[in-house]
Amino acid sequence: MKKLLLILSMMIISATIALANDDKTEVLNTFNRYVNDANSYSENLANYYVNNAKIVRVVNRKQGGQKIVVIPFDRYVKELKQHAVLAKTVKYKNTYTNKKVEKLDKDYKVSAKRIPRNDKTGLDCYFIFTKTNSGWKIKEESMTTNVQTFLNAK
Repeated sequence: MKKLLLILSMMIISATIALANDDKTEVLNTFNRYVNDANSYSENLANYYVNNAKIVRVVNRKQGGQKIVVIPFDRYVKELKQHAVLAKTVKYKNTYTNKKVEKLDKDYKVSAKRIPRNDKTGLDCYFIFTKTNSGWKIKEESMTTNVQTFLNAK
């Protein structure tokens, strides 16, 4: 009887680990599709996010230090569409290195170094994905940036 209980426990633990690894792989695949679509200026980019996702920009201030700016999601989506034409014209792309996926309760956090078009060292970023009826979606995005105009965000 003890052996049977031990075997059943091991099977349940193995199944749980397998499901978690499947979710981790799905999240990373979703992130990679997001990066590909962002770099190809897809009009469907907003579909990667839940409604009212939290959008954070951590601005490296020229005078030193950082300032955190939270951008309203509706404004973010509007500006995403507006800036796509310019980004496409200048062939702006981000590369993500040192990707790490970690489980946060029911969500997953993808952390990476984001290397914008003209940057050499990379900037920290993370995306928190949550499972929805239509798959994994971004519920929070945080990117460090050197773009000072975010300091004027209202």
